[in-house]
Amino acid sequence: MPLFDLLLDLPNHLVLASAFGFMALLLVGGIIRAEASGALGAMIRMVGSAGLTVALGITLVQLGGAFIGVPLVAGVAMAAQASSQVVRGGETRVPLAEDGHYWVDAAVNGTPQRFLIDTGATYTTLSSEVAREAMVEPGAGSGRVNLHTANGDTPAKMAQIDSLEVGSIHAADMTTIIAPAIGTTNVLGMNFLSSLEGWRVEGKVMILTPKGAD
Repeated sequence: MPLFDLLLDLPNHLVLASAFGFMALLLVGGIIRAEASGALGAMIRMVGSAGLTVALGITLVQLGGAFIGVPLVAGVAMAAQASSQVVRGGETRVPLAEDGHYWVDAAVNGTPQRFLIDTGATYTTLSSEVAREAMVEPGAGSGRVNLHTANGDTPAKMAQIDSLEVGSIHAADMTTIIAPAIGTTNVLGMNFLSSLEGWRVEGKVMILTPKGAD
């Protein structure tokens, strides 16, 4: 996630300028290799090629989806379907998925949904599609926030989830952000984690302890 944060914070014009700069190095390296020093020219071309590859990779990441609060790539939710939480001794144990994230199956107002647990996100966040399915709507006078996404700042609305169930955990009146720019990805943020008795990571398992658990 820190890597995604860094990539998304790079201005688009800077990435584009870097790409052109590395392309220029490729051309200059080719000229030097042909006219002066083959070894020096090859080295310059190697630097240019590596830099251009990185710049293009950053561009693909930035165009691949929107990020919120803590950065979140839209559409990656479906990549972790294999992981599944287990309730043991009143605690919900969430294994680390192959993509390096913790994913849980939850119910929003009784509607089954998939969530990414993100300790860098301040608030729990729902996609617009999920909010509609679960009948989560901003109330009159609800707050608004601006989300930092790959395409710039995007306005979003605050709302309340009446019922949020994750394994052995039941949360009521959970504040959430309805974000139109995150595709189908949902996030469990720190406002959810802070409502628990506690949470911890042991090895490759995140353990969520509800309040009142023995």
